[in-house]
Amino acid sequence: MTKTQKQRDKQIRLALTNACEAIKETVTGFDYLTHSIDLNNEANTLKVQCYFNDEIALEDAKPQLDELTAIILNELAVIKLNAKPTHISFSAN
Repeated sequence: MTKTQKQRDKQIRLALTNACEAIKETVTGFDYLTHSIDLNNEANTLKVQCYFNDEIALEDAKPQLDELTAIILNELAVIKLNAKPTHISFSAN
């Protein structure tokens, strides 16, 4: 990984950490999120997985999933990463 890629990876992790913390404050039962990305092809390879404590928490949060997606996309837009809602998935632990 080049120095530039390391810096970019750090930016992405920080943006997603900010999104995670914001979601935790607003959604009961949200546990964490994780991501995978190829830094040579960011826009096409980004995958963000969001996890809830259980199926009940996920079901309760369904009306808010668009809002959660927007929080994540906004944080990524700040660092000029143009993600799409299809890059984000939700599931239960």
